Amino acid sequence: MAAVPVVINGVMMPKEKSASSKPVPAVFLGYASIPGLEVGGGPIIPDPPPEPPTVDPPPTDPGPSVAVVIKPAPETGGWGYSNKGWFFAPGASGAGPKR
Repeated sequence: MAAVPVVINGVMMPKEKSASSKPVPAVFLGYASIPGLEVGGGPIIPDPPPEPPTVDPPPTDPGPSVAVVIKPAPETGGWGYSNKGWFFAPGASGAGPKR
């Protein structure tokens, strides 16, 4: 029979009911067991784990698309604006934007 060690810390109550009967603090040490419970059996083989969910691959970049120029950059170089945002077009001197 299988048993496990236990410690019970509590109060022992007397069975008789008289004026002198008072509870007594007590600590019980021992073993707890369940009749019919035994050590043994065999290995526990779990069910196969569920298949992990399939994940779609991330979308790929479709590549460059058409940009509609709303405000063209000056011929001498400067900033312009398109549906993709602001852009800089360098002038013939090759100078770029100031940082």
